[in-house]
This record gives sequence, C-alpha cells and structure tokens, in this order.
Amino acid sequence: MRAGDIEIYKVFLTTIDATLPCPNRSEIKLDEEDVLYGYIAKLCAASLSETGAVTANYADDDFAAEIVPKEPEGMEVFVEGVSEHIYELVRDNAELRAGSGIFVYFLAEERPFVAMFKLPFQEMFCCRLDSEGNVSWVLNSKVMPKGGLRQCEYFVIDPETQSVRLSDTEHYIEDVRCNYLAEHVLQLRVRTSEKKTVETMNEAAVEVIRECYPKEQVPEKIMDYKREVAGRAESSGCVSVACVEETVFADSETAGERYRERMEREQIPREPIAVSPKTERALTRKQKIVTDNGIELLVPVGYLRNPDFVEYVQADDGKITILLKEINSIEL
Repeated sequence: MRAGDIEIYKVFLTTIDATLPCPNRSEIKLDEEDVLYGYIAKLCAASLSETGAVTANYADDDFAAEIVPKEPEGMEVFVEGVSEHIYELVRDNAELRAGSGIFVYFLAEERPFVAMFKLPFQEMFCCRLDSEGNVSWVLNSKVMPKGGLRQCEYFVIDPETQSVRLSDTEHYIEDVRCNYLAEHVLQLRVRTSEKKTVETMNEAAVEVIRECYPKEQVPEKIMDYKREVAGRAESSGCVSVACVEETVFADSETAGERYRERMEREQIPREPIAVSPKTERALTRKQKIVTDNGIELLVPVGYLRNPDFVEYVQADDGKITILLKEINSIEL
C-alpha cells in the first residue's frame, strides 16, 4: 500500500494530556498538497501493511460495532468518545504517555477505513534566543516525534469486514499488562501479529530440530524447514503448522509431537495462516549459511536443498563439503 493510494475524507486532531482539564479536539480541513495530508496518508498506508500489527474482529453485538462510524459524518461522536476514554486512561495510569491523537476517515482501494494514531510527546532541549539577545537551553516536553509508524500507538478499522489492526504495544492498566487500545478502548481480544506468528514458528522449528535430530543432521533439517515454509508461502500465500509437521517432521514422530505441542502452547492455529506479500518476500529471500570456520554464504532459499545447484557432501570424519554448481561467473 502506498500513500498515493489513500484518499482522506475527515481528520480530527486531539491533545491527550493529563495536565489539561479535558482532551482538546478539532476537525481540520486538508488539501492533498498539504504536508500534513501527506504525513497522515503515509501513516494510513503503513498501518494497512504493517506485519507487526495484531488483529481482531468484532461482531454485530459487540461494543466496537456500536461506536465505529460507517460514514464520515459519524466521526465526531466517535472521536469524542475514544479520545475521552484514552484521556482518562492516561490520567489514571502513569505509564501511559501524553500525546497528540490523529483520527482519520479515509478510503483505500475504494474501501472506507477509520483510524487513530496516538503520537507521544517527547522531551528534548531546545536552544532559544530571547529579545535581549541572550541564548539559553530550555526543556521542551511536548515535542512531536519526527514520524513513522513505529512512533505511534494506533488502530485502523475496516467497518465492512469488521476487522481491526492495532499496534502491538502493551502497558499496565490497574496492574494488568494489556493492549489498552484493544481491551479497554475498543473492547476487543487480539490475535498474535503475522510477524510474531512466523517468528514463533521459526523459533519452535529450530528448537525442535536441535533437540530431536543428531547434530550432523541439524543444518539439513533446518534447510528443509525453511524451504517448506518459503515454498508454501510462495505457492499459496499461507504458512501452515500442519504442513510443517507432515513434511519436515515426517521422519520423526517425537519431533512432530513436540512441534505440535509447542504450537498449541503458543496458540498458533493449525489451519493455514495467510501472510502478506511483505512476509512472503522475507521468507523466500536468500538464506545465510555460516560455517564453523567463519565462512558465510548467501543462498536463495529455493537452492538450499537442490542438488543441481548446491550439494552437501559429508565425509566419514563428519566434516562437510559444500559444492556450488552451474556457476557461469564469480564477482568479487
């Protein structure tokens, strides 16, 4: 998703600061040529493609369905309710930082979305010159971050599918660590992010392989795993715990069982999990091979276990020789 694909309809700016008697809010009109329009459009586009976002859905009888506007005209009431709730949480919980809230109703690929981005204030020293020419350093405690989604706490709602993407940030609310935007503001239960899901699958697979296979087989089994996941993502746009068990761990009942138990413990579903093009590219890119004497090779995932291009020959003493084939030229 690109910023140029975003069409902004309504924008409200709010100040969420416990030192104020209430959250201030105002609607602003922006032209496509405005710098702020471009900044907000970038945030909206990034939120729709961020693989680190946690996700949730809501039903017709859930709280979110009652408050989420389906038309731009409903934004003012939504902004008032959400900003007031966040203000109360910031006021009563010292861990939550004050900041500026940007509420947006926008279109992406001709579909409506409702989003909120909370940008925290930052503290930094500023150099100032007074009317008498004196230079001094003062602490400005309400400086906005330079930008980027990583600076934000956010949610973006798709009213048509009743799905929500949220920043994967947690804070203590009444001594309980939680994603407050999901659990308190929108009253949703989130699912693990795409990025975290794939990372958990990878970590578990490598751990199980190291536990269940002889040392000399570990590198090849890890390559088998990476090829299986990359190939599945490329062909179907999904990753699958069940397929990993049935292919990579087909030769070891113990390994398959341990991997299944680990996935159940981490609450990773067995049915295929759709991944974004960004994650697919990450899974199918080159894989680094590092030998014990410090030699590093970058090999396309598809070649890792293809004997036509890369062959691994193990001698009787356990040492491994890597043969690279079908090479027309070498660049240094």
